[in-house]
Amino acid sequence: MEVTFLSSSLSLFFLLTVSVFTYLLSKKINFPYTVLLLIVWLLLIPLSRVDFFSFINHFQLTPDILFYVFLPILIFESAYNMNYRQVIKNWKSISSLAIIGLVISAFTIGWLMYFIFPLLGFQIPFLVCLLFWSLISATDPVAVLSIFKSIWAPRRLTLIFEGESLFNDGTALALFLVILWVILSWEMGASTYIEWFGSFMSMMIGWILFWSFTWVLFSKIIWKIKNNEMVEISLTMILAHLTFILSEVISHHVSILGFDLKISWVIATSIAWIIIWNYGRYKISPKVEAHMNQFWEFFAFLCNSLVFILMWLILSHINVNFWMFIVPILATIIIVIIARALSIYIPIWALNAFKLEEHIPASWQHLLSWGSLRWALALMMVLMVPWVGDSNYAQVLAFQQSVGWNFSFDIREFLIVITIWSIMFTLFIKATTIGYMMRRLWATQLHDLEKFEQQEWKILAYLKMLEKLDSLYQKKYLTISEVDNLKKKYEKELKNSVENLKQLIKTQGKENGTELIRRALSLHALGIEKQYLKDLFSYNEIEEKNFKYILNKINRQIERLESGKPQLKDIADEKVSLDFFQKLVAFFSNETNNFIDNYVINRTKAIITRKVIKELKILAEINFGFEKEMFDEIIELYKKFNTLANEKKDNIFEEHQSEISVVEGKLADKSLLKQEENVINDLYCKEIITPKLYVTFMDEIEKEILKDVKSIG
Repeated sequence: MEVTFLSSSLSLFFLLTVSVFTYLLSKKINFPYTVLLLIVWLLLIPLSRVDFFSFINHFQLTPDILFYVFLPILIFESAYNMNYRQVIKNWKSISSLAIIGLVISAFTIGWLMYFIFPLLGFQIPFLVCLLFWSLISATDPVAVLSIFKSIWAPRRLTLIFEGESLFNDGTALALFLVILWVILSWEMGASTYIEWFGSFMSMMIGWILFWSFTWVLFSKIIWKIKNNEMVEISLTMILAHLTFILSEVISHHVSILGFDLKISWVIATSIAWIIIWNYGRYKISPKVEAHMNQFWEFFAFLCNSLVFILMWLILSHINVNFWMFIVPILATIIIVIIARALSIYIPIWALNAFKLEEHIPASWQHLLSWGSLRWALALMMVLMVPWVGDSNYAQVLAFQQSVGWNFSFDIREFLIVITIWSIMFTLFIKATTIGYMMRRLWATQLHDLEKFEQQEWKILAYLKMLEKLDSLYQKKYLTISEVDNLKKKYEKELKNSVENLKQLIKTQGKENGTELIRRALSLHALGIEKQYLKDLFSYNEIEEKNFKYILNKINRQIERLESGKPQLKDIADEKVSLDFFQKLVAFFSNETNNFIDNYVINRTKAIITRKVIKELKILAEINFGFEKEMFDEIIELYKKFNTLANEKKDNIFEEHQSEISVVEGKLADKSLLKQEENVINDLYCKEIITPKLYVTFMDEIEKEILKDVKSIG
C-alpha cells in the first residue's frame, strides 16, 4: 500500500486503539502494561507484513519527533509531581546513585564488554562500548513506578528511585552525546579532551539558566490568566517544550570563550518543572489543577504507548540476524546486571556506613538494583546514531574504517541488537517479577502510623455508610429488611475495625501507643488546616505570599510527624526558615510583611484553627477504641493557637482600625461571593437557570473574587 496522509492517519489511530485495549486488558488481568505492549508488538510485526495491514507501518517516528515532541512530555510527567523538599532531603542518596553509581556502571560495562567480547568473536572499540553503556544507563521509571503505586511501596523508596532515574537519564544523555560527538569527529588530542570535558560540564551546569528562565516566565504569566482552564493547561505544554527546545537552540548557537554552551535538555526540563510545580503550582487555579493532572497523565499514556509500539515496529525492519548475537547478548545482559548491582550497593553502602543520610534497608537496595527497566530513552538514543542516508553517516564509516571494523553490520545495527535484547530482558523478566520481589521482601508492609490511619478511616467510612442507610430508608429507596441486612454487615465491619485499632495500640505498649495516637490525630488536624487554607486561597481571601507562608509551616509540621518527631507546641509563634528558592522569590519580589499581611495571616490562622477544633470535637464523639482525652489534648493545643491568632489579629486592628476595616469589608464580600457561587451552581444543576445565564453569573462572581484583597486605595 502506498504511503499517504490517509494511510498514515489510519496507522496512528489503529495503534492508539490497540494501545487503549491493551491497557484495559493489562488492568483486567493485573499484568504490567509495557510488557503486554511488547507481546502485542510481537503480534503486530507479522500482521504488518500482510498486504492489507501494511498501513500499520505508515505512521513513522523520526528522532526529531521523539526528542522535541514526545520526550518533553515524558520528562514533565515524571518531574512535576516530585516533592522538591523531599528531593533535597534525600539529595545525597539520589545524587550518589545518579553520579557515583553512573561512573561505577560506566567502567564496569565499558571495560567488561571491551575485554569479554573479543573472547566471543566480537572485537568492539572501547568508544562503542562506552556509547552502549551511556544509552543503556538511561533507566525508565514508568513501568516500575506504576507497580510501586499499585502495591503502595514506601514513599521514600519511590522518591529515590524516581529521582535517581530522572537525573541519571540527564547525565546519561549528556555523556551519550559527547561520546557520539567524539566518534563522529574522531580527532583525538589534548584540545579534543578539553572540548569534550567542557561540553559535558556545560551540559551539567547550563540548565540553571533554563529552570530560572522557565520558572520566572511561568510564574509571571500564569497569575495574569487565573481561572482560564484551557490557557493554563496549554501554557504548561508550551513551556515544557519551550524549555527543552531553547536548551537545544542555545547548545547549537551560543559560545562562551570559544566553547559551545551545551545544555542538558533532560536536566533543564526536569529541574525547571520540579521547581515550578513546587513553587508555582498554587498560581494555577484550584479547579484547573485536577484537570491538569489528568491532562498530563493522559498525554504521558499516549506518548508512552505510541513510542513503544512504533519504535519496535521500526526496529523490527533492521536487516540483522539476531540469532548470531545470542552469546554476546547473554553476556551483555549479565554485564548490565552486574554493573547495576555495583552502582547501587557500593554508593548506598557508603551512605549507610558513614550515616550520611537516613538508613536505606537492604531490601530497598535489592529492589533498586532489580528495578532498573530500560526502553524509551535508550531506544531514542540508538536512533540518534547516524545511519545510511544521514548526513553524518560518512563520518561513522570513517570511524569504523580507522578502528578496523570488519563486520557486515555497522555500529548502529550492533547497538540496536544488544539494546533491544537488553530491554526485552528487563521488560519480560524484571518488570514481571518486581512486584513479587517487593512482597517477598516486605517492602509493601504498612508501618504503624499507616496501620492506625487505615483503621481510623475504615471506622469513619463505615459510620458514613450506616448514616447513609438511614437516609435511604427514609426516602423509601430500601426496604426495612434490606436496611437491616446491610446494617448488620457494616456494624460487624465497624466493630472489627475498632477491635483492630485497639489491638494495634495494645501491641505498641502504653507509652508508644499514646504517642502513635497523638501523631495520627495531629496529622489529621494538620490535614484539616491545609484543606481550609486552600479553600480560602481559592477564593482569594488570602494572598499567595501569605498562603505559602502558612502552608510552609503546615507542611513542615507534617514532615516532622511523619519522620517520628513531635508536633511543635508553639507553631503559632514559630519562625519559618525559608529554603533557597523561597529566599530567591522574596529577594526578587522585594515584598515585606506589612500590618495588612500580618492581619490577614492571623485572621487566616484563626479561621482554620477554629475549623480544626470544630471537626475534632465531632470526631471525639466517635468510638475509635481509645480514650477521648487524646482528642482533648489536640483540641486544647488548637484552642491555644486560635486564641493567640485572634489576639494578634485584634491588636493589629486596634492600631490600624480604619485601614483594616476596609480590608475586612473586602474579605467579607468574598465570603458572601462564595455563598452566591454555591447558590448559582445549585440553580444551574436543577435547570432553573439557562447555561447562558449560568456562565454570565459565574463570570461576574469570578471577577469579584479575583480582586486583590490588598487594593485598599
